[in-house]
Amino acid sequence: MFPFWDLAIAPVLAAAGARRLVEIGALRGEHTQLIVDHLGPETELHVIDPVPDFDPAEHERRFAGQYVFHRALSVDVLGDLPPMDAALIDGDHNWYTVFNECRLLSEVARAAGKPLPVMILHDVGWPYGYRDLYYDPDTVPAEHRHPWRHAGMRPGRSELVEKGGLSPTMCNAEHEGGPRNGVMSGLEDFIAGYDKPLRTLVIPIYFGLAIVVEEERLEAQPELAAVLDRLESAEGRGELLELAEEVRIKAMLLQHQVYYQREDQQRRIGRLRYRYLETVKGSLLNEHYLENEARLEHLVTRSRDGRPPEARILRDPVRQDQETFRRLQRQRSGAAGPGPGGDSFVPYTAMGRTRLQYIEQALDTIRRDGVGGDLVDSGVGRGGAGIFMRAWLDATDVSSRRLWVVDRFRAAEDGENAPSLPVTGVAGFRADLNVVRDGFSRFGLLDDQVRFLQGNPWSSLADAAIGKVALLRIGPHQGHRDARRVLNRLYDKLAIGGYVIVDDPTGEVGEVVEQFRAERGIEAPTETVDTTAIAWRKDAERPAPPSTGPVTRIKEAVRGRVRGDTSSAAPVPVPERPRVPLAPAVPDGPVDLTVVVVFYDMKREAARTLHSLSRAYQEKLGDLTYEVIAVDNGSSPGQRLTADDVAAFGPEFRLLDLSEEAEPSPVLALNRGIAEGRGENFALMIDGAHVLTPGVLRFGMAGLDTYSPAIVATQQWYTGPGQQGDAMDDGYDQAYEDRLFEGIDWPAAGYRLFEIGHFIGDRDWLDGVWESNCMFVPRSLLEQSGCFDESFSMAGGGYANLELYERLGSSADVTVVTILGEGSFHQVHGGTTTNQPDAVERRARVHGYSRHYAELRGRPFRGPGKPMHYVGSIGSPAARRTRARRLSSAAFAEAAEVGGIDGRPAEPTPVPQELQVAFLDAVWHSVPWAHTTWLGERIESAPTDLLAYQEAIASVRPDHVVVTGGDGGRALFLASVCELVGHGRVIVVDEAPPVPAHPRIDVVDGRADSPDVAARVRDAVGDGRALVVLGRMVDQPTTVREFEAYSSLVPVGSYVVVADTIVNGHPVWTGFGNGPAEAVKQLLTRHGEFVSDPLMEKYSLSFNPGGFLLRSR
Repeated sequence: MFPFWDLAIAPVLAAAGARRLVEIGALRGEHTQLIVDHLGPETELHVIDPVPDFDPAEHERRFAGQYVFHRALSVDVLGDLPPMDAALIDGDHNWYTVFNECRLLSEVARAAGKPLPVMILHDVGWPYGYRDLYYDPDTVPAEHRHPWRHAGMRPGRSELVEKGGLSPTMCNAEHEGGPRNGVMSGLEDFIAGYDKPLRTLVIPIYFGLAIVVEEERLEAQPELAAVLDRLESAEGRGELLELAEEVRIKAMLLQHQVYYQREDQQRRIGRLRYRYLETVKGSLLNEHYLENEARLEHLVTRSRDGRPPEARILRDPVRQDQETFRRLQRQRSGAAGPGPGGDSFVPYTAMGRTRLQYIEQALDTIRRDGVGGDLVDSGVGRGGAGIFMRAWLDATDVSSRRLWVVDRFRAAEDGENAPSLPVTGVAGFRADLNVVRDGFSRFGLLDDQVRFLQGNPWSSLADAAIGKVALLRIGPHQGHRDARRVLNRLYDKLAIGGYVIVDDPTGEVGEVVEQFRAERGIEAPTETVDTTAIAWRKDAERPAPPSTGPVTRIKEAVRGRVRGDTSSAAPVPVPERPRVPLAPAVPDGPVDLTVVVVFYDMKREAARTLHSLSRAYQEKLGDLTYEVIAVDNGSSPGQRLTADDVAAFGPEFRLLDLSEEAEPSPVLALNRGIAEGRGENFALMIDGAHVLTPGVLRFGMAGLDTYSPAIVATQQWYTGPGQQGDAMDDGYDQAYEDRLFEGIDWPAAGYRLFEIGHFIGDRDWLDGVWESNCMFVPRSLLEQSGCFDESFSMAGGGYANLELYERLGSSADVTVVTILGEGSFHQVHGGTTTNQPDAVERRARVHGYSRHYAELRGRPFRGPGKPMHYVGSIGSPAARRTRARRLSSAAFAEAAEVGGIDGRPAEPTPVPQELQVAFLDAVWHSVPWAHTTWLGERIESAPTDLLAYQEAIASVRPDHVVVTGGDGGRALFLASVCELVGHGRVIVVDEAPPVPAHPRIDVVDGRADSPDVAARVRDAVGDGRALVVLGRMVDQPTTVREFEAYSSLVPVGSYVVVADTIVNGHPVWTGFGNGPAEAVKQLLTRHGEFVSDPLMEKYSLSFNPGGFLLRSR
């Protein structure tokens, strides 16, 4: 509006005698000074702008008493202002805003008995005369808002254009014209409904200016009519023509300034792009730090040869070890490529600079030639080629292509379950998904344009959303079988003119490539990139032969399996899978959150779980939009959920019944739920037996928002008096659990769940999270790194949930969050692992899951390994715990005493875990061993542990009891038991132990963790059967060394007893540091042949909780 000031606006305001004005849409405030200066000190100016591009306070100081600023929407302010003499309308350019601005100005004037203010409206011509613009679409009611998007406009074209055009970054209505669309449309509709004659003058230049005045006012102010007449006269139109030319020349000057500077800018951008990509190449090849590779090689060589390193070479290998340094340079930059010595784990790629430059040339070519499609890097090593492709997309500002990174991502060689130090040292390691993503992240390139497909490429590529492919690279780590699978899946998607680059096409890979080209009749010539890579461009479409890939699913193998049979942890073979499918893009009509929860034969538990997800139960959800997809995974007829069962919990709930598609594992069910979900985020519940506390949904979303990108893990609890598997041995069952829920008045009091629950495992709020049964994840992460891995096809899913938690949480840019004061509580239902009462079977099953994970990933499971971040608060008194659980066990006692009689109980009742802990803590602090003896010798063991020792000796009948630590009373007790059973000797291992004389006690003097001492003990035991007691109460590493030294002496059915696992806050002596208890956790992870035997702790008082390790196989 500013260019019209001198010619039109100022004369109209002066002739109208305007003293009170409103300016709607002030932009940079240019008119303020002009209005006040022109109209004089009596002027009262109101300015309305919700987001001013200037400081209103400065104007209020400069024009005190004359200037009033309103930081708000015009439609919210105009009705409360006094009547105006004139209004400058240049705010939000849409029908709703303009029509209502005119209406409000009219109504206020009419109510005060004043004429309609002189209205001066800008943007009544193209492009917004008949097309809505929304500065903020949310401020316009939905019923008055046209479909819109960020796209440009062109004259004479109703629809928006895909590229270019005017104002492509604005929120423009999809189409021009039609009712209630645009500024002029709003003005015309106002005029049509106004009950007095109006004169409207339109100046059709610079996007159009309209001046609207009542005819009655013009009669009363002939000078105002004269100004309008002059604007419409030949003289006025000549002046307007001069103004139009002035505006055009200024626009041309600006255009030429931009245009002719662009060439120089493009040259500068080109130089910067070149430097950026060259820097990326050097970084990927580790050219900036080749000295360190030379140093590593020197250290490895000298260590292998048994010689000391040379300081001069370590200080300056460039000059002191020129042969090594120049060889490393040649491997990276030589025309022939890296050669066999260049395949190293140290740089991000071992392909050499020549091949990287070829990839860049190929990318430049497909861009120049207009070849459409995505980029695919398969067999990726440490990901260097993919990182460079993503860097090229960034450097060339190409956002329409996606990069697909395809690999099995195993950390070890095929057939190995854990990495071992390669012959070549660190340089020979293999990269897994975490290492590859770390590389993308360190270059700042881990974003939504990158997708990772993990696993067998035939399966992972089967339904990946890859349209056309412009460049396909088959890396040297692919292997010939996977190379053929990738070609079979993707070659038909390769665009004409697209590239195939095959690294290291020798041996079996080369044979596969030649065979594929021959079968397809591919005559495009191959180009040798360097001595170890070839490439060709697709030159014509040819029909593909019938696929011979492994696409047939063996459903019989799934259906033939008994659903309740959990005797084996082996995955069910499904040849079309396994894969890690990526989540689809968010569909139309999205919601904030989709909860996917899986049920199998748990109708009783589902009722509580679903209610805990309802709006009637979850607190302070506000305007959160969410849905709950309850997946019935093939439940038996009496347990199957119905649509009505699920819908009864609210409109957010719907059933997904897999019926005949169901499989023993919940993984497919979860992935189906994700595929059908509408959420921008997901809460994933693999076990439908978990009941939530009332703040889980609120704080889960808060965690995603606060720490984005993030995953949020809800902490897991058992309902019941302790660890469910152990408690079930002592009588805990569903009836007991139902009484617990009744006793806390659930669901009316959701946070009282903490009164009837215990953390799963011996842990607490700040101990970190191993797994979560209600895990919040953004859809974008599932789109990038995948959903649940369908390799976990065994009943219950094995490590599927842990693997997803580790995979998503380990992404370099993701924060791992957990919620304080909220939890998911596992109900007893007969699950495959959590409710397996037999400790040996439970341990064997978990260890089988662990082995299966290691077979898939080539490394053991370890979790994300990141610092935890927190949301929430601990408001429930029962949830406030620091190891010492609760102060009272009344809830468990009441639930256990239903129908009880006075006298000897007929059935066992589980002892509440907090009572066990309190009893143990009290005994420890009363120091009973100060006065406890065995045959006159002081003994520092709990008497119930002594009973456990004699039970073990009586049942195992070991030839030797090996005891580390010089507790003389314990040694004498063990020797006495051996004497009573008439078999076995006791070997005490310690430095000068004060051991009483006994014919069945032998002493091995020395540190128990010393290899020499352990060898002497093994010689003494020979081929005999042993039972081992690690009783020195030492730190975690020492305890682990002692276990590794002596556990091989223990046969199946015997024990290694790790004593004093109560220290370091379990629950006593919190300042001890990591000790026996932490060693037990580490050892059970390493040694699946051992299991903690809870039967040895049946008296509830033990100084060795979890430490009676039974060898089960």
